[in-house]
Amino acid sequence: MPQRVRLGTALFLLSEAVLFFMLLAAFVYFRGSTLATAAGSLHLLPASVYTACLLASSFTMWRAAAGARSWLAGTLALGIVFLYGQGSEYWRLFRGHITISRDQFGATFFTLTGVHALHVLVGLFLLGFLVSGVGPRHSRRTALDAVALYWYFVDAVWIVIFAVVYLWTFL
Repeated sequence: MPQRVRLGTALFLLSEAVLFFMLLAAFVYFRGSTLATAAGSLHLLPASVYTACLLASSFTMWRAAAGARSWLAGTLALGIVFLYGQGSEYWRLFRGHITISRDQFGATFFTLTGVHALHVLVGLFLLGFLVSGVGPRHSRRTALDAVALYWYFVDAVWIVIFAVVYLWTFL
């Protein structure tokens, strides 16, 4: 990857890391007053399954970035499964009257996980472009490397979100 692309990607991901740090800090700050709602509303097992799919997508992305481009479709599919799982979680919470405007748990949970879902969705669009082969041939390797870094970042952020939001709730 050219140095300027690597630097640009790194700076972009650094700014995104600051955003997620602030969202996580808000969730942790309000955790004490929202723990009962979180413990009564969240389901660890389904979230763990969808988390495993997202983590597996890092492996498929690594294989794609290592030259086996056919693995991009697997990454795309696993990302879609994760997003479907998150959407299912939202639907279940909405049916239970847990919304972004209900209380601090709803506000911090939906903001934090919603911003992450938006990042996954952007990653899925980028993966779709890579799978379709859109763009000049000489820049495809650079695009693949940049998208791979972005995807690893999104996965790493989810590990932290999952640990703080789900695992810490049930400890």
